[in-house]
Amino acid sequence: MEKIKEIFKKAYDESRKNLTEIEVYEIFKILGLDVPKYFCIKKDGNIEKFLNDISYIKTPRIVLKIISSINLHKTDSGGVKVVENSYNKLKEASIELLKFNDIDGIMGVEFISHSPFSLGEELLLGARSDDAYGPIIALGPGGTHTESFVKTLNKEFGVSFMPVLSVKDDRDISSFIDGCWILNYCFGKVRGLKPLIDKSEVSKWISRVSDLVKRFNDSSDDFAIEEVEINPLALSNRKLYSLDGVLRFRKSKKFKRNIPSRDSIRSIVDPASIAVIGVSEKKINMARIILNNTIKAGFSQDKIFVIKDGVKEIDGVKAYPNINSLPFKIDMCVVAVSVDNVIDVLKEIRDSGKVNGVVLITGGIGEKSGSENIATNLISIIEEAREKNQSFALNGGNCMGIVLNRAKVNTFFIPEYKMKYPLGKNPNMAKTAFVSQSGAFVISTLTRIPHIIPDYTITVGNQQDITVVDYLDYFVDSDIEVILSYIEGFKYEDGIRLIDIIKRAKEKGKTVVLYKAGRTSLGQKAVMGHTASIAGDYLVSEKLLSLAGAIVCDNFDEFCDMAFLSTYLAKKNLSRETFMVSNAGFETTGMADNIKILNAKAPSQSLKSKVDEILKKHKLDSLVDFKNPMDITPMAGDEAISDIIESILKSCEYQNLLVSMVPLTPSMNTLPQSSNYPDKLEKSFLNKVSLMIKETKKSVIFCVASGSLYDPYVDYAIEKGFVVFRDADRMVRSFEKYISFRGKV
Repeated sequence: MEKIKEIFKKAYDESRKNLTEIEVYEIFKILGLDVPKYFCIKKDGNIEKFLNDISYIKTPRIVLKIISSINLHKTDSGGVKVVENSYNKLKEASIELLKFNDIDGIMGVEFISHSPFSLGEELLLGARSDDAYGPIIALGPGGTHTESFVKTLNKEFGVSFMPVLSVKDDRDISSFIDGCWILNYCFGKVRGLKPLIDKSEVSKWISRVSDLVKRFNDSSDDFAIEEVEINPLALSNRKLYSLDGVLRFRKSKKFKRNIPSRDSIRSIVDPASIAVIGVSEKKINMARIILNNTIKAGFSQDKIFVIKDGVKEIDGVKAYPNINSLPFKIDMCVVAVSVDNVIDVLKEIRDSGKVNGVVLITGGIGEKSGSENIATNLISIIEEAREKNQSFALNGGNCMGIVLNRAKVNTFFIPEYKMKYPLGKNPNMAKTAFVSQSGAFVISTLTRIPHIIPDYTITVGNQQDITVVDYLDYFVDSDIEVILSYIEGFKYEDGIRLIDIIKRAKEKGKTVVLYKAGRTSLGQKAVMGHTASIAGDYLVSEKLLSLAGAIVCDNFDEFCDMAFLSTYLAKKNLSRETFMVSNAGFETTGMADNIKILNAKAPSQSLKSKVDEILKKHKLDSLVDFKNPMDITPMAGDEAISDIIESILKSCEYQNLLVSMVPLTPSMNTLPQSSNYPDKLEKSFLNKVSLMIKETKKSVIFCVASGSLYDPYVDYAIEKGFVVFRDADRMVRSFEKYISFRGKV
């Protein structure tokens, strides 16, 4: 790599950030990669010597190109000509190209014979160093029509991405190659095609380009490659050749993030003592709401303190005039003061050395115009505080707060009458942590699915110190089984760390459900030039994080659905074999229409005989046949439904049941008993089936397609341990995505 470093240094000394194609070709040759034969001439060089040189290239045609570190897309500007290999025509074309402005010269290149219009014979191989993910390899269909071609494809196709820093050995590269759909055309895996190339040839290019960008990135002491693109990488005679090469570089940032220690995070998620700064003794302000919410959550009043001068106590909590006057160290200090006072408060905390974790509620730090100096000062204070106390860390600022069910802490400042706090325990749930950069996302989501009560609910705000990924790294090694997370932006290398966290979670049988906000910039960094628009931030993140093993959600509704399924079904046995039953024909059809991967196989004769007896017992045999999916008709009552489901659950034919019952039928008990309704929910089929679910450990997903009148019925089903949807088609789509994640497809 020393010779490559010399190429970068020469260009850097010439105040260039782009290499010429000649320099890129030289790098490829150093790496042992194939490029066409070529000769070049400077702008003021001897054209006769140039023409004599290229006469040694014996191909019927010659490719003439301008050489420039400014004009990188030569084809678009007319700087590339394919010319018949004759003296006169080459001379004429060379003279014309030498008239271009801002060029160093021209080059004559061997014409590599291939078929540019056959899928797989022109590839795009690129790489880009990203702050979050590190160097990313991109591989997809190549040529001048790459951008328009990829835009017409489903997102499952197009460009494939591989984070270089997550590659441990050749097996990872092999796995990446196996997942690139375009290479199926190269390897003859498409019907009617013969293999055109060996896998080892593709692996050679990917591994050596990976080595290049891994060596020259922002952890290097010298230079970092911003982006490199080979388009097209042409397939000819079972070998790959770079027919164009572009490379941008710069001085390395040599940046390394100061990641908070696990001890500091433990102080915040499992505090033994708490102090609150900003409490008013005269009115109910934000800090006072936090104080009282934490007391109500059950945290010991002997271990919570107010920092305020001039008072002895507030709401029964002992007060100290300042942090220095505390006779002991505090695990968690909640700071809810005005932005004008926040720096002075944090300096006092820093100087005291008596606080391990700060939960900074205060907003307007860095995200508001004119507050940049406050953000810069805050970062300096954090670094200085950590030098004094290695267990120091800060959550926030601009965070909604933290709810910790195990420690009995609630620092949410939302009034109690505005929302049901995620306090207590839901025995039907897996152990769950919900970590979100946005506090509003958390309270909005938990208001929609209030039965989801995480062990830890953490809002991180603008990530001035602790990031969402820092928390996820902590929880993946704990007893938490499901991690829910909303992420807006990554700090340095947090993306590549998250990939590793997700892989570790998958290995441990844990579930990570993500919503990644921000859909604009990363894809334009992952590949460059005219192909830069082939993917957005969301698509790149979705591919990388999904490939690692996370459930990446496309929208907020899907996040709620995946949160519900993941927390309720974490320990259930799952498979593709699914039975579907409804009391409405439109739902039976709707469920069947949305199946893509579930196996709704017909029941065996043995099971059919058992259910036929049940239908006869309940006088339904003249109305309905037992088949999958089954329309049980509105005439079926709770007992009949219960008996049929019991038979299916106790058989070995189906692992999952999708049950959708329109609750308006008078045959079912779907409303709470009152003077207005004859129904009794305790007579619902839900009671008996819920016991069978626990016994068989099978999954019954329930749908109640109705309006708000039946909300109590939904709540009753949820309390009994059912995952409940309100639309049958959405139920099928969501369940299919979940079992795909669980690897049951």
